[in-house]
Amino acid sequence: MKIVLILLIFVFVNRMEAWDSVVEMETDICKALTNNTYLLSSTFTNQLSAALNSSSVEMRSEAYMLLSINAYQNFLRTADDSWLQIEMSNASNAVVAIGIHSNKWQYWTSRFLYASAYCSVPNYERSFAVATNSLHELSFSAYNTNDVNAVERAILDKSELLNVGITDAMRIFAGMSATELGMGGVATNYANQVPAPYRNVMLQFVK
Repeated sequence: MKIVLILLIFVFVNRMEAWDSVVEMETDICKALTNNTYLLSSTFTNQLSAALNSSSVEMRSEAYMLLSINAYQNFLRTADDSWLQIEMSNASNAVVAIGIHSNKWQYWTSRFLYASAYCSVPNYERSFAVATNSLHELSFSAYNTNDVNAVERAILDKSELLNVGITDAMRIFAGMSATELGMGGVATNYANQVPAPYRNVMLQFVK
């Protein structure tokens, strides 16, 4: 009897921690991305972990994305390099979770975070490859990059990429990675494709 009660409590607690819909989840995510205390809280991370078991590919991918961001913030807080591997693992899982659904914003934003995770390690060759492959795929895609989801916008803002969309964000990562790889001409080409504030900063670093 005691075991049955414990199992019922466990199921109830996990149910309470899970979001009931994508809309509910995304409202909470937007709150977390502007409040580091909440982002790193056990309440929020437990809800993300519960969402990994969702039947929704969107919820699973978003949960992995936020766990990746959470890990990077923990790295900044602790300077413990082990968090960077957790960031990478979750970013990779976010890409896998959304699968082939390139018509969804999670497909592209998960790849942006994957490129970002490679910058954290750092592995600029891989960051450059992820960003440029994504840009190549975007150029042949019918996906509307102007239709920006609130979570996508919040993720870009959290990455200090204000007032740019996912395409320009990828160009910025590709250009900065190219700079680190000594590919000055490539870096300049990408810099010339993004808005002035970012172009000016990128060109300062071109070798």
